[in-house]
Amino acid sequence: MVPAQNSSQSENTGKWAIARLASGFGLHLKASGTNDNAGAPTSPSAVLQSVGKGLVDTSLGAVKAVQVKARHMVSQNKRRYQEGGFDLDLTYITDNIIAMGFPAGDMSSGLFGYFEGFYRNHMEEVIKFFETHHKDRYKVYNLCSERLYDASLFAGKVASFPFNDHNCPPIHLVPLFCQSAYSWLKADILNVVVVHCKAGKARTGLMICSLLLFLKFFPTAQECIDYYNQRRCVDGKGLILPSQIRYVKYFERILKDFNGESPPGRRCMLRGFRLHECPYWVRPSITISDHNGVLFTTRKHPKTKNLMPEDFWIRAPTKGIVVFALPGEPGLTELTGDFKIQFHDRQGDFYCWLNTTMMENRLVLNGSDFDDFEKRKLPVPGFKVEVVMIDYDGTIPEKYKTNDKPSTSSNDSSPSYKNPANQNKASGEQENDNVFSDSDDGDEPASTDRSRPNVTSRPGTAPPSPPPPESGKMEAEVTNMRKNTEQLSLNSRQQSIQGSNNTRNEQVERSIPNLNSGDIKAIAADASVFSFGDDEDDESE
Repeated sequence: MVPAQNSSQSENTGKWAIARLASGFGLHLKASGTNDNAGAPTSPSAVLQSVGKGLVDTSLGAVKAVQVKARHMVSQNKRRYQEGGFDLDLTYITDNIIAMGFPAGDMSSGLFGYFEGFYRNHMEEVIKFFETHHKDRYKVYNLCSERLYDASLFAGKVASFPFNDHNCPPIHLVPLFCQSAYSWLKADILNVVVVHCKAGKARTGLMICSLLLFLKFFPTAQECIDYYNQRRCVDGKGLILPSQIRYVKYFERILKDFNGESPPGRRCMLRGFRLHECPYWVRPSITISDHNGVLFTTRKHPKTKNLMPEDFWIRAPTKGIVVFALPGEPGLTELTGDFKIQFHDRQGDFYCWLNTTMMENRLVLNGSDFDDFEKRKLPVPGFKVEVVMIDYDGTIPEKYKTNDKPSTSSNDSSPSYKNPANQNKASGEQENDNVFSDSDDGDEPASTDRSRPNVTSRPGTAPPSPPPPESGKMEAEVTNMRKNTEQLSLNSRQQSIQGSNNTRNEQVERSIPNLNSGDIKAIAADASVFSFGDDEDDESE
């Protein structure tokens, strides 16, 4: 009897150990030694099935916890909607205006958009939220140029106003968005507009602040921006890019000065730049672009592509400033409406968006007016950029026209350039090209070109000579010989000049030579070449 009892106790102890192990996975096994179902053996397959189910449930719970943590990390400082079982990157700016992050997780957004559903708002949860709280009363506005999705997921109530991340929209897009949103809101008092980009913060903030201005929630752009930042972000840092803030203020002017309609683009010519308080280590390359592409870049322009930025930025010694322009040309590029200035520097790129209609021909920007300027490796206190433009109607002012014949090559659309042999003359022979002059009809500088013939003497005619001295025949002969020699020299020189001019006039330029640093500095040797024409240019440091 004793051995049998010990064997039964050992078997029950083993089953209790399995039960304790299974309970760790959320399972509930019963020992066969108890009164419940006594004598009914437990199937091994049932035990394994229960263990597997516990492992799956535990894994799904862990994945869900990681997903929630990832979504909160991605949303960063934005306020989330966490009510009624929802946890979304979504904020009510007003009762009828909602800002949210991109609804990802659907294959219509592409493979990457599908996987983004793991850490962004998932499309199914977003649809469930709006069908629960705003059924048939919502319209979605997608501002992403890099992400799209099937509009039928929101019953077709989707409008797209795309523009690139970290950039500004075409100026005409803002009034169109506001008019569309207003039309939807006024159709029913319960209607809501849902605005999103990718993160649902900067581009979304630009458009929502413009809409608040349009709906007269606040009288000024700055008040709308402050209100949006406090509602959308816990730290009040939602719309912070200077260019995007500038465009909200542009729209404020459109409402006041243009009655809310898109203004026509003003046609201008960009003349150049002046950098104020610029240390020696700041010598950036330049790219000018608009929404259609690149208009000008020093990296590809034939006059600067082979130069280092240190070579084409010229310091005007009387002003202590650094200047960039293209001497001998009307400007860098033609501009109409929106345009982007981007400076590329090894310490960090910085850029800004501007609009020709909304600015003066001469605009001074502080470093804080540029996007990403604060991310530069080295601080530049007091740094300023002066942008200089002129009104442009498609014609080149007379002061920029040369006597050289233009290139006849149909493949070369670049402006014709003078013979480099004539550019390498001493600075006293150079033409005073007032690149930054504010007026096109100013006094022309006096030419110092040696090739210009003397108007007081004609070919074949000797200049008047003084009477021979009375000291004797020998002195008279010497004087006559000197006179004849001068006459022959003058005739030979004038014939040479005339032949050189004819040859130059008949020559057709086949290509634009690339300037080296010596040529650029030779053209710009005189500080008056880069004069704005104001009184301050005559002052010394």
